[in-house]
Amino acid sequence: MATWMYQLNQKSWPPSRYRLEIWEGERWSWPVRKGLIKGEKIKAGDTIVFFYALTGGDDPGFYGWAVVLEWFEENHDLYFRAVAPSDHLKMHPWWDEQAREIADKIRGRMKQQTIWRVSDDHEDRLREGITSWVRR
Repeated sequence: MATWMYQLNQKSWPPSRYRLEIWEGERWSWPVRKGLIKGEKIKAGDTIVFFYALTGGDDPGFYGWAVVLEWFEENHDLYFRAVAPSDHLKMHPWWDEQAREIADKIRGRMKQQTIWRVSDDHEDRLREGITSWVRR
């Protein structure tokens, strides 16, 4: 299974709206406009983390994660269910130097995409970072 990072735009979908609408256990669907590389496929059972970049607002960080339920290639619709500790993260997003560093490494030189595949190397650091942040 793979892990993906979905970047939200603070101007078009502010963190306050994310906090209000996304709850653990609920099913959601969002479009994926930019970022998939030919040959990479999102699959049911993959995990996805939600990230707000610093650009465009003042509330950056990792806001939650989810399990991918379905992926529709033809229209690039992603269906997911938010899982723990998403409700905690949306109220206290993981944003420190480590979070910024890992997000930058995942995004590489292309910062304006919607979604990135998280490499196996970064996946462990991402999971450890979120877990450590929530335990504090």
